[in-house]
Amino acid sequence: MTKAFFSVFISSFAFLAIALCAGCDGGSSSATDGGADGGDADTDTDADTDADTDSDAEFNPEDPGINLTLLIGSVYMMNTPIELATGILWTTAREDFEEAESAEIPLDTCVVQAEETPVPECDGPEDCAPEQECLPEQDDSGNPIPGTESCVTPREPMDLGPFTVDGFATGPVTMAYNAGQSGAYTPDGAGDGTLATGTIAYDVTYTISGDGGGVSDLGAYDGELYVAPQFALTSPPLVEMAMEGMYGIEASMTAALPLAWAGSNPDGDLTITISGGQSDGTSVVCRVADDGAFTIPADMMAESGLGAIAFINMLTIDRRGVGSASGEGLTFGAVEAIQTTLLNIIKVE
Repeated sequence: MTKAFFSVFISSFAFLAIALCAGCDGGSSSATDGGADGGDADTDTDADTDADTDSDAEFNPEDPGINLTLLIGSVYMMNTPIELATGILWTTAREDFEEAESAEIPLDTCVVQAEETPVPECDGPEDCAPEQECLPEQDDSGNPIPGTESCVTPREPMDLGPFTVDGFATGPVTMAYNAGQSGAYTPDGAGDGTLATGTIAYDVTYTISGDGGGVSDLGAYDGELYVAPQFALTSPPLVEMAMEGMYGIEASMTAALPLAWAGSNPDGDLTITISGGQSDGTSVVCRVADDGAFTIPADMMAESGLGAIAFINMLTIDRRGVGSASGEGLTFGAVEAIQTTLLNIIKVE
């Protein structure tokens, strides 16, 4: 998922979905010659230097082509299921091929991760490629976040005609340019990308097809995306919180936390995160096999920083799936599925 994609939606639900994808793997790069994986970013390129990196080998600044980004998924939060489909079509940028630099957690392992102070990736345009600018990320209010500067290519969402996504329980969905959502593609070009509950089908491979816009070099393209079985936490049970009508799970900082779920996907994995209201910004993060059960060890729960206020103790269970897209003029595809569950944690002794 491209970093710049995260900033184009103003809808609260779409913004949530994009924020959840901040840690996604890079999208699958596909071109008409079959495509290849993106490589390391080159942020030291200047106008007189021919960089010799995999990223530059994939990106052609003279003919960048089109990027298709599509997110289909479900989020369960505040005891409410949300289903969504959002996308974007715009010019492919050099930074699309960059992959997040993070150490992968070994499978079935938990670690304590500290909140990191952001470090800028660039100090000015001289650190970036000719077509890029050194810009910071923005907070929810649109204010720049110091220390988050990176090399970004100025670009705007494009209306390149609708495309169809087939696989939903209710039938094919047409995704179209939506000026009211800053140019995002939403179902039939209206709304904020949220779908009626029951629209998403699970354990299904979706197909994507479009004819191109006719006003660019984008021709016919297609793709596919597998959405895993529907995730549902089955243990521990939900318990009503002090706030009437709100539910969470109970957990202790002195005992292991066994988790179980239905709708496992044995070929995949999950990321489980516990963020405690009394922590110093650290969190417990586990990468686990998606086989239906995992127990967070007691020594990790001791580091979770659970507080007395359940509303600010959070368990997040995140499942991701990456698809593909290719076609004439389509040089990058970031096609992803998400299933995310967010539950409050009631601290018990």
